[in-house]
Amino acid sequence: MVSAPVAMTRGLLVVLALALGACGTLPHERTTGTVFESAPSETDGQRSDRAAAGERERQAPRDGTEVAIYQPPATEQPESLTERHPRSLSEVSGPAVVSLVQQADQAAREARYETAIAVLERALRIEPRNAFVWARLAEVRLQAGEAQQAAATADRANSLARGNPYLEARNWRTLADARRQQGDAQGAQLARQKAEQARLRQTGGN
Repeated sequence: MVSAPVAMTRGLLVVLALALGACGTLPHERTTGTVFESAPSETDGQRSDRAAAGERERQAPRDGTEVAIYQPPATEQPESLTERHPRSLSEVSGPAVVSLVQQADQAAREARYETAIAVLERALRIEPRNAFVWARLAEVRLQAGEAQQAAATADRANSLARGNPYLEARNWRTLADARRQQGDAQGAQLARQKAEQARLRQTGGN
């Protein structure tokens, strides 16, 4: 014969079993359903690569063309005197003027100074601001013994030289010789100093 407390205990266990069965889950059963596993954490390098990839995707054009990376222009180097200033008549003159100056040079070599001067003046009518022609005319006038006209012509050549040290050195030498022929020793010395200063500027000196 079963005692009342035992019977009561059995009755409670049956009720509990029925209640758990109604819920469909027993305490010892594993819960079914989708299991969500946490993704492994990213490293700093992985996050940086992902951010860079996103930036490239954002900047890339939609039509598939490649975008060149901007490169700043190289710093320009200052031009040398040789590049900024012509050194010969042929660099700045037309063929007609070059031909006339060559004719004048030939006449001067033959001591036909009047002819040489006339030909150079013709060249100046074509290119009146050509400093090389003015410089050559000053030299021929000096050869012809026209010191005063040579000095005035060399001054004119210097005014058109625009800082060209090759032309200025040439003109100051002509001026030094012209002033010496005129008996102006001090003026000749000053002109020689100017010629030397221009010569030093050709090589970057002071």
